[in-house]
Amino acid sequence: MTATPPGTGSRDDELEDLLLFFYRCPVGLVEIDDVGRVVRINPAAARMLTPALTAEEDLSELYRPLGRLCPELLGLITDEPARTGPLHPDRRIVVQAGGPDRGQVELRAVRVDHGRVMLTCTDVTEEQRLARRTLTLARRLRDVVAATTGYRAAAARSLEISVSGVMAVEELVLRGPRTPGALARGLGLTPTTLTTTIDQLERAGLALRTPHPDDRRSLVVTLAPGVEDRIGPVLDLLTGGVDRIAEGAAAAHDNDIAAVLDAVTAALRTRVALRTPTRTAAAPETT
Repeated sequence: MTATPPGTGSRDDELEDLLLFFYRCPVGLVEIDDVGRVVRINPAAARMLTPALTAEEDLSELYRPLGRLCPELLGLITDEPARTGPLHPDRRIVVQAGGPDRGQVELRAVRVDHGRVMLTCTDVTEEQRLARRTLTLARRLRDVVAATTGYRAAAARSLEISVSGVMAVEELVLRGPRTPGALARGLGLTPTTLTTTIDQLERAGLALRTPHPDDRRSLVVTLAPGVEDRIGPVLDLLTGGVDRIAEGAAAAHDNDIAAVLDAVTAALRTRVALRTPTRTAAAPETT
């Protein structure tokens, strides 16, 4: 079969080709007049918009359900009747054409000429679902960050050091001995602040400055001998416990990320609410 070169076919052939494209196009297309009456609609648009109809409505009066779903749509189409091209391209209109979590359709309007507007309809149900999912995860992540902040503050009170000191201890537990420079970079602290923090840890008996094993001009910061028994109950969640909680939640909830974040947040908040870790209270004096 030989294709007909552009411009050599009759106007009837060109119109037939155009209508064939209109009806076979995978994007929903609706031609309407300036008051919202439907002139023609392709199957893709019909599939997307039919669920929005009530028993008394049909697609020939599409402006009724669209007006119900998006009251400002008809105004956007009918204003500036002399203007051709995209209408309000900066506005994004998404209507709920189906039930909850399905049938979300994005509408964009283009005025082809006076009295004729083309609506494009795109199914954005999955896109909207992913957007809601992303916002949900962002909220869960903020909860984890806030709970971690509270947990570190409780640990600082228990160990009688600053929050920066708690973070430094975490770094030493997780990464081992480090030079002051590497520790400062890992914690995002200035050298002056880090020096103050290390001094505090030494006074608390939690860390030591020792000569670097490979560079006698340098020092490394290391945990003090036997300190694990003191810091273990205090920082267990942040130095390994969170991994166990996350693994357990992932297994129990089919790797649902939101459920994992919720489990981590709950564990951190529970620890703070119970005021643990706590120092053993001194035994009351007997008389």
